[in-house]
Amino acid sequence: MLSTFLKSKIKFYQIICMVGLLFIHNYNYAPCNLTPSTTLNAPFSIGNFLELLFSNSIFRFRIALLMAISGYLMANSRILSYQELLIRKVRTLLLPYVFISALGLVITFIFDIAVFGNPNILHTGMLGKSLIDFSARDYFHYIFVAPVTYQLWYLKTIFLMAILSPIIKFVLSKMPVQALLIMFVIWMFTNILDGETRDRAFIFYIFGFYLKMYEKDLSKPIPYFRPQFALALFLSISLLRTWLAFYHDFTFLNVKYLLILLFKANEIFGVYAIWFCFDGVVAFILEQRWYGKICNCSFFVYAFHAPLINYIVVYLTMKNVYSLHYSHLLTYIFLPISLLPFLLTIDKVIYGLSPFMYFVLSGGRGESVAMPSSRSWIPTFNFTNMIPSITIHLLEVKVELNHSLETAKHFILNLITGMYLQIVKIRNVSIHQFADIGNNTRLRYLSSG
Repeated sequence: MLSTFLKSKIKFYQIICMVGLLFIHNYNYAPCNLTPSTTLNAPFSIGNFLELLFSNSIFRFRIALLMAISGYLMANSRILSYQELLIRKVRTLLLPYVFISALGLVITFIFDIAVFGNPNILHTGMLGKSLIDFSARDYFHYIFVAPVTYQLWYLKTIFLMAILSPIIKFVLSKMPVQALLIMFVIWMFTNILDGETRDRAFIFYIFGFYLKMYEKDLSKPIPYFRPQFALALFLSISLLRTWLAFYHDFTFLNVKYLLILLFKANEIFGVYAIWFCFDGVVAFILEQRWYGKICNCSFFVYAFHAPLINYIVVYLTMKNVYSLHYSHLLTYIFLPISLLPFLLTIDKVIYGLSPFMYFVLSGGRGESVAMPSSRSWIPTFNFTNMIPSITIHLLEVKVELNHSLETAKHFILNLITGMYLQIVKIRNVSIHQFADIGNNTRLRYLSSG
């Protein structure tokens, strides 16, 4: 059984990975499709450097960590039969994949008309043509193969890995070391043969499965390899990779392969450092009231941020917003931050409209909602009944946002107090005298706020 803190820690990092997607998919320089070997021919700028640093290095640990967590949880599952496993995965993975893909297709068509206008939709829209002109093959392609909600590839991959889980368990039970070595060799050659990053996902899934299957302790780092050292390597390699993406004209070296090797090193050090270095931060955040509301809504942040964020970027480009000074960097920072409360509100609104719809789209995640009966969801579409429910959920969102602002205020005050404490120690001032000054300053600030 997993400890309470380990369960909460796993959920916390799942949320971090999903929120990181907002920044990765908001990269607004060319080329937008970033790969481990991406190099730029654009001139160096602070904004482009920082965006590339976070989008293609800092946040790139998320796939490895998410897949390892998924494999770990799969091995921890106490499902009795393979049939029960398939039924559960169809409900939690396949149905959300299909319904959100179909919904994303409709939303994208509406965005095409709203942003580009109906006369231009055949030439400039994301779909290229009207839904009315779609063939059955087009619908199958955009719903099952390559949905416009492209981030859902993760659900599809996890579903396929769940189907193969008996084989994975059998192989790891017979030859665990040999299987891991084979996975390592395959991992070393992924991205070199293909620039995409998703092809290595199953390797980390199997590794996570192995960790749980053999009951490896995830609370203790590897002896003689401090997580702080891994964090330093992770940040250093991230900076080096980003610098090489701009300055890559070497006659004696193929920078593409060097970037891929550095990417793989960064992936390992990143997962190791992120998992072990921040337990104190994780424990602090888990105690905050607002976190409970956010963690219940994280799936909708993942499921509905794209293609919404892409169309916002397209709209800002059409309005020449990116021609303004520092506009790229400012929108990269503030667009995901402003979009996050909107997506959390969508979670509350959908649940207020219909718990049944919420259950299907989320696969039973998020709000504590049991599967409604076949008829119980129909009255929830009554407009009179709908308004109070939505209003209550929106008020809850407002209260939690106000609480998080108060928490941030107290945190900043405590931080300032700590900084003053260090200054006072240097100047050999009495600690008791400083405490009186700090408390008076803090009280004046709170009374004025």
